[in-house]
Amino acid sequence: MPTTLLPQSTRLSFPKLNAGRRYGARAAVLGLVTALLMLTAVTAQASPGWSLVTSPNKGSTSELSGVSCSTQSLCLAVGTYGSGSSEKTLSEKWNGSKVGVVTSPTPSGSKYTDFNAISCPTSSFCMAVGRVYKSGSDLMLAEDWNGSKWTQLTTPSLGVDQSDDLYGVSCKSATWCMAVGWWTIDPENALAMLWNGSTWTQETVPNTNSTDDNDLYSVSCVATSFCIAVGATSGDDQLIDRWNGTTWAIVSSTANLALDGVRCRSTTFCVAVGAQGSSTIDTLVETWNGATWTVTSSPNVSGSNANFLASVSCTGTTFCMAGGYYFSSGGAVLTLTEVWTGGTWSIVPSINPNATQNDITSVSCTTAPGGNFCLAVGWDGSSLTLVEKYSS
Repeated sequence: MPTTLLPQSTRLSFPKLNAGRRYGARAAVLGLVTALLMLTAVTAQASPGWSLVTSPNKGSTSELSGVSCSTQSLCLAVGTYGSGSSEKTLSEKWNGSKVGVVTSPTPSGSKYTDFNAISCPTSSFCMAVGRVYKSGSDLMLAEDWNGSKWTQLTTPSLGVDQSDDLYGVSCKSATWCMAVGWWTIDPENALAMLWNGSTWTQETVPNTNSTDDNDLYSVSCVATSFCIAVGATSGDDQLIDRWNGTTWAIVSSTANLALDGVRCRSTTFCVAVGAQGSSTIDTLVETWNGATWTVTSSPNVSGSNANFLASVSCTGTTFCMAGGYYFSSGGAVLTLTEVWTGGTWSIVPSINPNATQNDITSVSCTTAPGGNFCLAVGWDGSSLTLVEKYSS
């Protein structure tokens, strides 16, 4: 996936915030934004709702890009570890009290292999997707977890000299998953792959035009006949696509908006998050009521002119948690979490173990006795895994 650069000297192009981005590209974007904003580092304090969870690391760098919780005592997170010359899949499991590494296979002959996203519809099944870099091209990666181990799945080749990455996945069962991303090289085309329990099949997805990149970053399915996928184009237009059980159709392509995460609880309630703006970047939240998408007011950190939401998870229509990051007035990249309680969005202060850079890439929430439970994952400025838990 290409690095997102500043198209104009006075405009901030939206970074590709989701878990599926390549980390070198992300670092370049953050460096550009930091230089433009001319900020210096500070630290942040934590909220009583969020607490830091000790998480293991492998290799010289370890980063988590996706998490899915089937219960408050079972969550799986995925990402990558390694060094600058080699990356392998990373999987970690939360058992209700601690996080431990779960061995996951890395395809032979690959230089870079990354998990980007995960979906766990039950405690005995998860699907993780990402990319494998071989022979100068990205190839899609998919592995399933049966409650005790990961198994690499066969994924189709989409053609000679083609590249394809999977960024998001949503499963209804062990025999039905939808994964999204992009394929081909110039321009990138929106990609959707359907899993039937034994094979992956490519589904046709329309593009906004024939010249801009069309990338899908996240997908949420409440039924085999209803999915919402979100993303963006290289022209800084948001993408919202809908699956009706047989075909994909573009619902929205609005300029100067970018969406990186989506969560649907029903066919009449979905929440998508991302960023909007030009010289100042603000959080973006959009809500689906079954008929239309509406921008919902969401807060930004006071004194910051760059706020991003990368992921969202909802336990119902009255509780959603979104996560991402913001640039502080002093220059640090700090975690950003916002909660929806049925009426308004509000900022919930979160943990920042590193003084200069902290990034939440994915959030997953589930109901718990007396309230809600969320696990957020990402990485910090020391290239270490970041895991935080929230209880309400």
